[in-house]
Amino acid sequence: MKKFYLLTMLFLFAFFTNAQIKVQGVPRNDIKPSSTQSQAKTTTTTIVNFSDIQYWVGTGTNEAAFAVQWNDSKNPDALVWGFRWNGTATGEDMMKAIAKADHRFFTLLYQGTQFGTAIGGFGFDLNGVNTNALYKNGNVTYPYYPVDGIVNTSAYDFDAFTAADVADHWSSGWTTNGYWSYWIKDPTDPDFGYSGAGATSRVLQNGSWDVWNYNPNFSDFPISSTMTPVSPYVSATDFTNGYFLVNEEWFGHTNGSVNFIDSNGNVNYRVYSNVNNNQAFGATTQYGTIYGDKFYFISKQAADGGDTQYTPGGKLVVANAHTMQKIAGFNNIGGGDGRSFVGVNEHKGYIGASNGIYTFDIDNLQVGSLIPTTGGGSQYSGQIGNMIRTSQYVFAVKQSTGILVINPNTDTVVATIAGAFHSIVQAKDGSIWAVQDQKVVNINPTTFAKTEYAIPTTKYIGAWGAWNAGSFTASSQQNALYWINSINSFSSGTQIVKFDVTNKTFNENFAAIPGQTGTYKQIPYGAALRVNPVTDELILNTTESGYGAHFQNNWIHTFNNSGTLINTKKLNDYYWFPAMTVFPDNTLPSVSTTFPSQANANGMTSIDLKNVVSDGDNLSAAIVKSIKSNSNPSVLIAEINANDELVLTPLATGTVSIVISFNSNGKIVEKTLVINATNSTLATAEVKKLEFSIYPNPVTDILYIKTQEKVLQVSIYDVSGKLINTQFNNGQINVSGLPKGMYILRASTDKAVYQQKLIKN
Repeated sequence: MKKFYLLTMLFLFAFFTNAQIKVQGVPRNDIKPSSTQSQAKTTTTTIVNFSDIQYWVGTGTNEAAFAVQWNDSKNPDALVWGFRWNGTATGEDMMKAIAKADHRFFTLLYQGTQFGTAIGGFGFDLNGVNTNALYKNGNVTYPYYPVDGIVNTSAYDFDAFTAADVADHWSSGWTTNGYWSYWIKDPTDPDFGYSGAGATSRVLQNGSWDVWNYNPNFSDFPISSTMTPVSPYVSATDFTNGYFLVNEEWFGHTNGSVNFIDSNGNVNYRVYSNVNNNQAFGATTQYGTIYGDKFYFISKQAADGGDTQYTPGGKLVVANAHTMQKIAGFNNIGGGDGRSFVGVNEHKGYIGASNGIYTFDIDNLQVGSLIPTTGGGSQYSGQIGNMIRTSQYVFAVKQSTGILVINPNTDTVVATIAGAFHSIVQAKDGSIWAVQDQKVVNINPTTFAKTEYAIPTTKYIGAWGAWNAGSFTASSQQNALYWINSINSFSSGTQIVKFDVTNKTFNENFAAIPGQTGTYKQIPYGAALRVNPVTDELILNTTESGYGAHFQNNWIHTFNNSGTLINTKKLNDYYWFPAMTVFPDNTLPSVSTTFPSQANANGMTSIDLKNVVSDGDNLSAAIVKSIKSNSNPSVLIAEINANDELVLTPLATGTVSIVISFNSNGKIVEKTLVINATNSTLATAEVKKLEFSIYPNPVTDILYIKTQEKVLQVSIYDVSGKLINTQFNNGQINVSGLPKGMYILRASTDKAVYQQKLIKN
């Protein structure tokens, strides 16, 4: 009897030893015998042929199929990709290549085990909404984001992970939820067979199949006979229809990001990171703007050292505004912290920093040098704030100094408007407006004269201490300005203020910020307020007062131009710290049909260009007009003056073709104008010689201009019509560097345009 008992025990031991299965090479005694039997079976071969596969990853002459079956009742369930290679490749190589290429697909891996890489989870973005991310043990504060399609862990803790988007495919497990079984088929195999080994040791053959089949709750599912070929990855987001929300992100944890709110109201999170394999911006991204189909993101610092999820992009990141694909990134922008950016022309931009303004070469993507006299002061007493480009100048706010007026042709400061300003905008009618603590200031765009209007009862909150772009904003559809009030110089109020530029009237209760009941109220954050240039709707972003976790609550409110709240959406809980809203730039400037194709110039002739061009999604008054080419400068001088007039000055009789460029926010259209010129114009200076004169003439070094009018611009041309850069200062021009010869001097004043022959000795 004892002998029989011993034999029985040995038989059972041998049975269970043989019945023990391996999951990716790991011996498992906890799998039920029914599953053990199931693993020994083959399944019905799938009906998908290689010719049916749509998304192929890799290159080479060998081909294999890769399928994932979630068994989660979400359709489509079983998905299949193709993989091409030369040489030797493993199942792990195939899986990683597909995860890196297809941004919808992601994995949870434990790499470096004695059995190779353990695959604990697969996910797939079914709806194109939200970001691929995982939560561990329900901790939504610290999500795990895939890099190259992979989230790594260092233990068999796969059961602890859940997907951030519950609407997507996601299954993971090892000991509790279930596990991923691995089925393979090579060309000579009649059907699929269960692989006890892992993907690391699986060597692919030309014509191989790998199928990952999830066993939820350790239940068995046969391999599906119907698999859905995955379509090639194309970004599902149309970045032309909606608006962007640039985020500071959580300092010490994540670098800056940008979300996109589409026309259907869906919030697409971290769209730049999704497109660029989890790259991000720098630390505390505070400013963004689109210019000429490029998106410029400015961060205060180059990187957040506490961010282990994203690759930092630097203080300046340049991306394609239509696709979000990265173009360039810069850690250094002249040694200062990043503040702002403005496009100057199609070749050049200006970077605002804590230590001055630097040029940026758009063509060659290079940070240039400091613009003279824009620096000075400490990081928090001389920093540059917002900048705007008008048709003639760049206006830049400098802390503790005022507003710097820069000639974009020479990159020189031509005037400084003194005052303690916070921000600056341009209204629909072209007027320039700056804001102080309790007044708005109108600045003449050509003479720079100031007119102040006191805000009746409230203040504008400044943001120089921890700089942000501020809520001061202008409508492109109405001649109106908006901002958020404050109860003092440090605390935001609860009202949106509207200023009627035409009538110079204030409405300090235009619209109320929602969420003002309860202990913790909604408060604006960052720039907080911007106006949609197409719909004229106001976009307001708020967070929750208090501290700590309260800042995980963030809202976006939309008001129509009557001040009525028409939509509210709440962002996913996270420390986004939204910085500012940016709107796409989709349309080209449009030149009116009234603009002539031919004109006569029988003497000095001017054509007003202010109202001949418009832009549907940008400020028409800010469109920059310039002369691109002149077919015969010895016959005609053509230039655009400070009043946006095309001034034609014949030098001889003949026909000239000029091309005028209209630049609206970096988008350009051109028009050709044929001029029939007759030389009878130089008498203009003689007629006005009592009002305007230059001396000495001939001149050797210093030329003086005498006039009772305010000189706005001085240009010197050589006899070929080429413009010579000049420095005009306090009525003097240093011409000592000019070669000897004859020149033509053109001077624009606030009353007229003058022209004189000039001889250099």
